[in-house]
Amino acid sequence: MFSIRARSRATFATFTEHRWVTSAVLVDTIGAGLTLPLTIVYFTLTTDLSLALIGVLSTAASLLALPVGLLGGVLTDRFGAKASMITNNLTSAAGFALYLVAHDPVVVFAAIFLANASERLYWTSWTAYVHDLSDGRPFERWFAFLEATKAAALGAGAVVAAVTLAGGGHEGLRWLVLANVVTSVAAAVVFATRPTGGARTSEPGGRDVDDHRTGSLREFAADRSMRLITLGQFLIGPAMVLPNVALSVLFVERWHMPAAVAPVQFAVATGLAACLQTSVTRWVAGFDRGVLVAVGAGLTALAVVPLVVLPPLSGAAAWSYVVAVAVLIAAADMVALPAANAVMAEAPHPAVRGRAIGVFQTAGSVGMAVFPLSLALLDTDVPWLLWAVTALVFAGAAWAWRAAVAELPARVRVATAADADG
Repeated sequence: MFSIRARSRATFATFTEHRWVTSAVLVDTIGAGLTLPLTIVYFTLTTDLSLALIGVLSTAASLLALPVGLLGGVLTDRFGAKASMITNNLTSAAGFALYLVAHDPVVVFAAIFLANASERLYWTSWTAYVHDLSDGRPFERWFAFLEATKAAALGAGAVVAAVTLAGGGHEGLRWLVLANVVTSVAAAVVFATRPTGGARTSEPGGRDVDDHRTGSLREFAADRSMRLITLGQFLIGPAMVLPNVALSVLFVERWHMPAAVAPVQFAVATGLAACLQTSVTRWVAGFDRGVLVAVGAGLTALAVVPLVVLPPLSGAAAWSYVVAVAVLIAAADMVALPAANAVMAEAPHPAVRGRAIGVFQTAGSVGMAVFPLSLALLDTDVPWLLWAVTALVFAGAAWAWRAAVAELPARVRVATAADADG
């Protein structure tokens, strides 16, 4: 009972200390949840463009937006993570504002590009922003708390979107997009007016006092551990789209399950993260971060290995497998994400932290973009090969992350313990 009360006080203290920032994350992520079911679907319903053309525009815009993550790293190093978060939200608002007036291919392309650019910029700036917010305190505690907040907000936004779409038709779509524009601008205002934990610095300090590197980009590129982290991010990137891309296609197209299977997977994953992320992060405090990321990659591989030999399932067996996969992937994320982001924030020299995170996250984005190409294997005589290759990719990610972290200083290798009251 005492530990429950202590955890409750710690969570409340975390919220009250940065209640405005937490509120901004809530508002912004609810907005993201509102538009999660949209993108391509939105333009198929609100324009006269063919699905094939919309698909080409979406792919081209997504690929063109990939370098924005690298530019975001430069912006973060030069002006600070808060500036990147503000820019990300304003870019998102601009992109979704174009959704409301997009009817021809040029404007549709611009809208999708800006929406994707804001996503790339977000992942570059978010890790650095949480690092600033933690201000020398345990990174994982703050990251886990905010990720749990985001999961709850995404789930709430998705529920509102589902209800709105059920009764609002095309007009409901536009109201959802408009709501996302408003929430993005509101979040940008909050981020702009509230301070983060500490001032941005390019000089070693705190945990970096024993860092004798110069902080040059050449030194970063020559560092084997940095290259291995980049490789690990590239290989683990497909995990981010595995449920919504490969698994959803399998369940709906091959197992003939209803389309609701995707929202069910999403609901299970976000629900678990909202309820358990902070607890899981506390339980693994003190473990090697490389091992934690490797365990996460291994759990993700375990979710697809049975598909190498499993025949198509139906009924209760199919739904049981869907739920089991959702639980495994949620557990993998809860174990690995805080540790991976802590390493990405703390391993690079402070002078190149933003650009390093930009490289790491862009590598993951490239992995996400390339993975859907492997879906063609489902239409061959050896569909099981897709799942075998996917499992091998995650095994490679586990090796790369474990090897990378093993070469880092002890202060970066070990997951930080929660505060005494947490």
